[in-house]
Amino acid sequence: MASPTTLSSKKTVTTVFAVGLMLFSMFFGAGNLIFPPMLGIESGDRFAPAITGFLVAGVVLPVITIIAVAVSGSGVRDMASRAGVIFGVIFSVVVYLSIGSFYAMPRVAAIGYELGIESTFGLSGTGWRVFFTGLFFAVAFVIVLFPGKVADSLGKVLTPALLILLTVMTIAVIASMNNPPVAPTEEYASSPLIAGILQGYFTMDSIAALAFAIVVVSSFGAAGITNHKRVVKLSAISACIAGFFLMLVYLGLGFMGTRMPNKESYSDGAEILSSASKLTLGLTGDIIFSAVVLLACLTTAVGLIAASASFFEELLPQLSYRSWAMIFTVIAFTLANLGLERILTFSTPIIGLIYPPAIALIVTSLVHLLVPRRQLPLTYRTGVYVALIFSALDLIVSNNLFGAEVLAEPLAIIPLFSAGLGWMVPTVVAATIAFIFDMQRGLTRDDDLVSGEIRDPLQRDETPSSDTSQALNRS
Repeated sequence: MASPTTLSSKKTVTTVFAVGLMLFSMFFGAGNLIFPPMLGIESGDRFAPAITGFLVAGVVLPVITIIAVAVSGSGVRDMASRAGVIFGVIFSVVVYLSIGSFYAMPRVAAIGYELGIESTFGLSGTGWRVFFTGLFFAVAFVIVLFPGKVADSLGKVLTPALLILLTVMTIAVIASMNNPPVAPTEEYASSPLIAGILQGYFTMDSIAALAFAIVVVSSFGAAGITNHKRVVKLSAISACIAGFFLMLVYLGLGFMGTRMPNKESYSDGAEILSSASKLTLGLTGDIIFSAVVLLACLTTAVGLIAASASFFEELLPQLSYRSWAMIFTVIAFTLANLGLERILTFSTPIIGLIYPPAIALIVTSLVHLLVPRRQLPLTYRTGVYVALIFSALDLIVSNNLFGAEVLAEPLAIIPLFSAGLGWMVPTVVAATIAFIFDMQRGLTRDDDLVSGEIRDPLQRDETPSSDTSQALNRS
């Protein structure tokens, strides 16, 4: 008979693996599905450095983001508040709204309909769109109503199905096609690594990881794991599991693009995958492609609704988790059917604006682990605000707001500014100087950065009729 210690160990391993698969499924939406194949085609014989850059932005950054937020002990608000309490609230609200009901959630539903239903089965028109998005969000909402079961639903059921379908489609294409690569496009020919990084940005997974981490910490709390050091360790392992599967899928999808025929005829990754599935598997391929798109979109929507509802319940506990989940689901359903293009046009610049300060915040949090008993207020504030200023400059200049196009030439002296990464060098230099000042000041913390128990882990009744829920973990 197995001892209690052995049973506990097996349960922990199962939980960690389930949370890792849950994370993968939440990360892997429709955008993640369509970017790598297009990169494979456009990068040509520069595929290796291009996909390396993509993996840095699309895998490595999201993984370390999960770890950085786990270190905070609760969520992105606590971590962002190290750069100022007001900044912490504003930044976290913008993050959750921009990757939640006002952008990413309606986007995945719309893409799920257009790629998984309309293009595959020819069911077009307003009526079909409304019916599909209504059914889509109804299913997502039912899964979200059981917060303690989100990891099980995604990690043990939906994700394996998604991985199996992706594997079948990828192997079929790679095994049956072997067309030589074409010449890389201009951006990949000159700077394939940078171009790959920028493509990885478009997955938005580093921003999404700021939101998803709250679900990770909550999942371990619901499993009775509340020791902060252990939560950080297990969160890191789960994040690496998710990153490993993301890496395999991205490599497979990207390599698939390099082997496609008639490469010049494709305008986007969705077209590539749809064509690949038809060429290799016929009608069965159409069905597999549709299932992959729908599962990828559904799992991402579930993660976004759960994360957003958990965060806003903590921020404004007057409304329950269930109520917030319902509000965000209704908003996303509405935007998926009315004026989505306007929302996308408005939201994309906001995503570009918050990405640099988010990365600065993440990297500073990891550096903080090297000196866990020190306070680094200047480092956090300097890194975040310098990144925000330069990302705002890039936004203003690239969109010629207020006639700012005249600044393009003088700002071009900043390294990587023309590539959209002009914030990077100034932020690193300024934050390094601030770090030196912080170390000289010698301000200390009362305890280690990672220590103690995470209080009040998220444990709700697993019935949709209960409005009782507790605040999320705070260290």
